[in-house]
Amino acid sequence: MELPRRASSDVYLPDGKFRERVDALRRLTHAHELAIGIVYAFDLRTRMLPFWYADKRMAPCSVRLLADVLYEAGFTNLRIVLQQWSPNVLPSRMRLGERPLDMLLVSSMQVHAERAYDLIRDAHNTGADRPLILAGGPKAIYEPADFFELGEQPGIGADCVVTGEAFVLLDLLYTILVDRRTSLTPRDAFQDARLQGRLKRVPGLVYLSPDAPACEPVAVNTGVQRLLRDLDELPMPDAGYRLIEPPHRRRTLSAEPCSATRVGRISTIASVIPTQGCRFNCCYCPIPAVNQRTWRHKSPQRLAAEIAHIYENFGITSFFGTDDNFFNDRTTVIDLMTALAGTVVHGQPLSRFIRFFTEATEFDVYKHRDLLPLCQAGGLSAIWFGLEDITAALVNKGQTAHKTVELFALLREWGIEPMVMMIHSDAQPLRSEPGDLSGLLNQARYAFDHGAVSYQCTYLGPAVGTRDFEPAAKSGAIYERVGRRAIPQAYQDGNHVVASKHTHPWRRQLNILRGYLAFYNPINTLRALASFRKDSLGPRRLLFQVIGQIGLLMTAPKLLAWARRLRRGPIEAYPSLLPARIPLVDAASGDEINWAIEHVPSPKLSSQRHSTASRLASSDFLAASRDRGAVSAQGKRIRVIPR
Repeated sequence: MELPRRASSDVYLPDGKFRERVDALRRLTHAHELAIGIVYAFDLRTRMLPFWYADKRMAPCSVRLLADVLYEAGFTNLRIVLQQWSPNVLPSRMRLGERPLDMLLVSSMQVHAERAYDLIRDAHNTGADRPLILAGGPKAIYEPADFFELGEQPGIGADCVVTGEAFVLLDLLYTILVDRRTSLTPRDAFQDARLQGRLKRVPGLVYLSPDAPACEPVAVNTGVQRLLRDLDELPMPDAGYRLIEPPHRRRTLSAEPCSATRVGRISTIASVIPTQGCRFNCCYCPIPAVNQRTWRHKSPQRLAAEIAHIYENFGITSFFGTDDNFFNDRTTVIDLMTALAGTVVHGQPLSRFIRFFTEATEFDVYKHRDLLPLCQAGGLSAIWFGLEDITAALVNKGQTAHKTVELFALLREWGIEPMVMMIHSDAQPLRSEPGDLSGLLNQARYAFDHGAVSYQCTYLGPAVGTRDFEPAAKSGAIYERVGRRAIPQAYQDGNHVVASKHTHPWRRQLNILRGYLAFYNPINTLRALASFRKDSLGPRRLLFQVIGQIGLLMTAPKLLAWARRLRRGPIEAYPSLLPARIPLVDAASGDEINWAIEHVPSPKLSSQRHSTASRLASSDFLAASRDRGAVSAQGKRIRVIPR
């Protein structure tokens, strides 16, 4: 089940609305002294291939963008804490200018969710003076109700969950702060807005219903966000770098954030947003739905100015485009790359100083392969390809063995690194006969032989918010416990086999390691060394062999331990679809709704409706009897709105 989307005529915010909301918040000068902490949750158990190298070398775009937006809106008393750099900082101990936090913003991916829960629990340790707690990020988008009721006592959880982009946060803050008396804390102002029903006017929020009992919480969903069409309305990336907490092991904040030069040394890769959207609709991918099937991109001038600004101010030379499919549209590629190729810094082309990386499908890059010289002139240095399966047996995105060979040869000719991302599944054999590329090992070796610089292999598991999830749940393929222990969120990373119908899932787990070993090994290192001078990508292939084998040393013990648990068992799967732990109701209709995951109807809501309907029917009967004689309430349609 995918995320719902708005009607096609109502997908976007009106142009200028984002800047209008920023300006409106900037005028609320009485709120600008508020202390705001932004924390990116990070679970160290995820430090393994294919993530281990970049995870500590790239400040995430999501929290940086929040800081950029808030700073431009006038909220300058900010600090960003990245748990991968400063893992021990506690919200309860955070002080900004001797002031405890007024607001805590927690951003989390699904694999880091348990660390986010810990942060929220700790914020509650400050008692009645705790900050307003807002949760966001991918985990919040797909499973917002998971951030509520995190403690043994009711009320331990986030106050509100943002299921959309930065504008939703701005709209929320404006709603609760515009009429706030200075004597009220942001949390008190939020509670007033919640009780008065004003939050229902902000699409993209989930919060607990004020009318539901604390022992039986119900969450209210205000619906699908409107998207920012013109990405140029976003502020330039600047404050988000200047407000990052320095790396350390303390529980408290440093007196000052990182200096600009230090940020450039520790965040050696900058994530940027050139485009968003993908025209493919793979059943295992939630991205097109969260983008509401749209295609957005920054203007060429803005993207070039953004990259030049980051390079000149922070000294960062590597840029990763968080694109879903950069080559999705030919005109966009031409415009963006032409602008990058024509940008000059220090009297020389920008592309001489920077390296630009992105993601794309093999089909689209092959279709527009004549643009590779332009892309190289613009600084494009590497493309991550979601090949998944070279034979297209798993999913057909137009990839073929022939295209892989031809395209990789062209990329090597122009000095652009092909990075391969593959998916292993229950149906794929470990190896196949010569001439047959269906085997996992066959494909890994084929990719290296034809010039791939790096290799990623994850196991196909049904992601929340995809069409694959419900069939897997109904068939009993999703594991709940292994060895009597619940599966942690950190293991939903594609590295661990946590959903399978295979009779020996532990063997499938070992296959992941075998796939990596087929690509990263001493023999391939020697082959890369032998072609060091002949191959334009020889130095990069050698470097990634070293990085990959170090990553294997980190990864193998963790995955071997998990394979051992899978073999010993017992494996307990979810029996089928279940009721939501905390049901969601629509803010407008009051009806129980599904959101990214299909649930069976909540028994407590059904019971509540039945009980309330009975009371209303009885009340109607008595009133009618008094006024005009007995009438039957049977057959009357009564809809209860539990908000």
